[in-house]
Parts: sequence; C-alpha cells; structure tokens
Amino acid sequence: MLDFLEQNRDSVNSLFIDMPKQFDLEKLPEQSNSFLTSFNNRLIEILKIRDYKDKLTRLQNQKSIYELSIEEKSLVEQISENSNKLWNLWLQLLPGRITREERKLIGDYITVLDLIIQADKDNQKTDKSVWAKYYKLLPQITKILSCWAVTSLSVRSKVPFEPCFFDLVIIDEASQCDIASAIPLLYRAKRAVIIGDDKQLTHITTINKNQDNKLIEKFELADDFMVWSYASSSLFRLAASLCGNNDIVQLRDHHRSHADIISYSNKYFYDGTLRVATNYDKLKSIPNEPAIRWIDVRGNVVKPTAGGSLNEKEAKKVVEELKRLVETGYKGSIGVVSPFRAQANRIMDMVLADTDLSDRLVNRDFLVDTVHKFQGDERDVMIFSTVVSDGLGSGSEVFLSKTVNLFNVAITRARAALIIVGDQSSCFNSSIKHFSQFADHVKTIHNNRENTQQNINIDLGPRFPKVSGTDIVSNWEKVLYEALYKNGIKTVPQYKVDKYSLDLALFENGRMLDIEVDGELYHRSWDGELMRRDKIRNKRLIELGWDVKRFWVYEIRDDLKSCIERINDWKNKIKKAE
Repeated sequence: MLDFLEQNRDSVNSLFIDMPKQFDLEKLPEQSNSFLTSFNNRLIEILKIRDYKDKLTRLQNQKSIYELSIEEKSLVEQISENSNKLWNLWLQLLPGRITREERKLIGDYITVLDLIIQADKDNQKTDKSVWAKYYKLLPQITKILSCWAVTSLSVRSKVPFEPCFFDLVIIDEASQCDIASAIPLLYRAKRAVIIGDDKQLTHITTINKNQDNKLIEKFELADDFMVWSYASSSLFRLAASLCGNNDIVQLRDHHRSHADIISYSNKYFYDGTLRVATNYDKLKSIPNEPAIRWIDVRGNVVKPTAGGSLNEKEAKKVVEELKRLVETGYKGSIGVVSPFRAQANRIMDMVLADTDLSDRLVNRDFLVDTVHKFQGDERDVMIFSTVVSDGLGSGSEVFLSKTVNLFNVAITRARAALIIVGDQSSCFNSSIKHFSQFADHVKTIHNNRENTQQNINIDLGPRFPKVSGTDIVSNWEKVLYEALYKNGIKTVPQYKVDKYSLDLALFENGRMLDIEVDGELYHRSWDGELMRRDKIRNKRLIELGWDVKRFWVYEIRDDLKSCIERINDWKNKIKKAE
C-alpha cells in the first residue's frame, strides 16, 4: 500500500491533497485515516464539479430563450390565423343550422323592428299591437341569437324590463357611464362584467357637485352611500368599490399603440404597470418617421366670443401637416384632437375650405374633434393640437389643469404615430403639470433617439465606459464587455431600443445583436409577471430585426471562451452572408 502511494505521489499532489512527505509505520493508521479523509472529500468535490460541468453543458445546448420566443411568435400567429378561420367558418355554417321555424321568427322580428324604427323616424307613435308582438318575439329570438348589443339609452325600447332577462351583461367604457343609467341594465341581468378605466373621461352630468352633495345630505346618505354620488362617481368606480379582490381583473397588456406613445401614460397614470404587447408589424407607421414627434409652433391664443381658446397659427400648422401626410401617400387613418371646441372647429373649417384635402381625407377615416368624441376611439395617426401658447387665458389654464384624465385620453388615441403641434416651450414652462411633464417626456425621447444613433459606430475603449443607470449594470456585463473588446468585438453597453436598455449591443454590416447577461438574482425569482415582460421584450426585439444571445453569469464565469466564440460565430455568419 505504501509503495502504491509513493509511486502515485505526483497524481495525488495534482489533486491538491496533503500527503505526508514520509509515512511512519508507527503512525501509519493515523496518517492513513487523515489522508483517506482528505482524499474522500476531494473526490466528492471533483464529482460535484463534474456534475456542474455536465449541467452547464446541458444548459448551453438547450434552445435559447430567443429561439423559443421565435417559435412562440410563429405558433401564436398560426393560432390567431386558425381562430379567425374557425370563426368565419362558424358564421358560414350558422345559417344552415337554423330551422324553418327559427327563420320565420327572425323574419317576423326584423319586420316588427322595422315598423318601430320607421314610426320613430316619422315621429309617430308605434301601435300597441306592434309592441305586443315585439315583446312576444324577443324571448324566442334571444334563444337563437344569444348576444345582443345595445346602448344604455336604447335598452328601454329594445329589451323587456324583466329581471334576469340575460345571463350576463357586459358594460364597456363604464368610467363614462353614470350609475343611474346602468341600473335598468343591471336589473335585466343575472351577472355583470364592468369594464372601464378610471384614468379616462367620466360621464357628463347636468348636476353639479354642490347640488349632488346637498341631495346626499338631505337624504342622509353620506355615511353609507357616498360612492353612489351621481356627479362624482361613475359606474366603474362604484363597481370597483363593491368587488372583492378576486373579482377585479386588471388588463395589463397594452396592444394598441407604439411604446413611445403609451410610455408617458404608463409612467404617470398607470404607475408602470402596463406591458406593451403591441404587434408592430400591424401598425401603419409613417415611413422613416418616429412614433412620437413634436412640431414646435409659437402662436398666439385668443378667446372667441363663444368661449374656449383658439390658436390660429397652430391650426394652420395642423392643416399643413395633414396636407404633407396625404401628399406623401400615407394610407392609414388620421385624426386631430384638441382640448378646445373652438380649435377643433377652426381646423375643420380650414380642411373643408380645401376641397382636394377634404376629399382625400375622407378615405382615411378622418375625424377632427374634442377629446370627448375620441373616448373609446383611435386612429393610426393622431395630431394633438395643444393650443397652449402666449395669451392663454387663466380660465382655460384652470380647465386644462383640472382635466388631467382628458389629457390622458388625448395622447393615447394614436396607434402608430402621435404628432404634437404646439408651443413646446410654453408647454414645458406651463403651470399645467401634465403639459409640462409631457413636453419634457417627448424631448427626452427625442434626445435618446439621437444619442442612440450617434453611439452605434463609437469605439468606447477597452474598459467598460460610464453609462446611465449604473445600478442595473452587473460586474459580469463589464467582464464580458472587456473580454469581447480584447478579442476585437466592440459593443455598446446599455443601448436604448424602444423602451428597453440592452446589456450589450453589437452591430455588424446592418445586422444587430442584443447580448444579455442573465443573473441568478433576477431570473431565479421569475414569477408570471417577469416572464411575461421578458417574452414581450423578446417579441418586440424580433419585430425590430434584432438577434438575441443570452448568457448566464455561470457561463461567463466558468466558460468565458465559449461565450466569446458564440458571439464570434454570429459575426462570421453575418460576414459570410454578404
């Protein structure tokens, strides 16, 4: 045994195990036990290292999150396409499944409905026998056509006033619905789903808050029924106060607008809770133009005799921009919104005075109006005429300051592009907080966009450069940056794309690579929210033409050479494709 150990002393030493320089026969049991304990502990460590290496290799050989995101994007598109086909097929099959008796019922119902509508148009009273027939047919029709769409005002003459007539009533835009108008709808349903946004416009009431408060006090409702206030509370606010936590669903994925458009509202109105999941491929963007742009116009505000505020110079600039859009061949829908009726009317008059322009805008679903008209509506391109400039009256300033929700609606109606026409300096220096914040926000987006373009071809040096947001930069990102630089690969740290900051960005012959370093602290604590946000991020980068390579910190720590080789392989592949 001693001879064997002596012959393999070099091998034992290579394992960093302390081996006696000379074995003493008298102390052999003690020396042997100590040596074997050390040998056993080291062997366990070796096995752990081998197991770790095996797991790291398996991790590196798995499909990347980027590859899985591409597959998921393709599957989602296929599912969406198949769902649309299924829906259209169902619509085609439905008429063939209706019996002769059901067809007769539908025919009778349509005839009766036409009689009621025609009498209303002619300002005549509908005969009682017609109404009797209508109410007799309606319960039978609801069994054939199970989904009905009505307004809160028209339900009185369209649906019988019977409790639980429908299994479910869904009330959309409930923040604009007053409580009183909704009660007859709720009476007719077994269950209700109330959908709305408390950060947008509320209902218009003819009772002011002072009158409402007096009524509440008169009937002693202040203690238990304040939330039922007609002037102050919408149906949405009432429903939110009555529901339990499990009955409230926050719709967090935003699918309408470009991220730059919704970013202000997400930050200042929704506390950053929205996840921008917009499919950019479907947006009708203005070619080679940003999603949000400010046309700076220093005009003069006057107060028309009918009230409100009007900025003539700004209105002319809006019309110029409309002409530019149609002349460049833009085919998407276009809208113009302003906080003031006088401004919206003036812009409309200018458009109508130009026959060629107004004719061409008809085909673009054109609408110019105040914010209230656009609640629940949207356009591909929206032009927001702020009116704010020299001469803005104190009354108008107070109005704008108090209608913060109106402002939120105005700037979120655009899908692909939001063009602000107004005096940027006046807005920025205004006492109207949200106008000032928004002017600064747009300026920041513009500056970030310019800085991003300038940084693409800059050599930032062998040491990790100073960047904004140093608190989110890990040491492993710095290690990878410096190792890549030594190998001739020059990257840009914390590169801004859309609303995201990339760990490292690499540009090669028109192609772009996002290099991400995934740390244990963040990614091991993934919950559904973090995973959803990362999936949306990957989807967005794919849409923008980015390739993505992600590395765990373990890979950079224990296999840095392989990480650099994988990035080099990407570069070489791009070069070969030239």
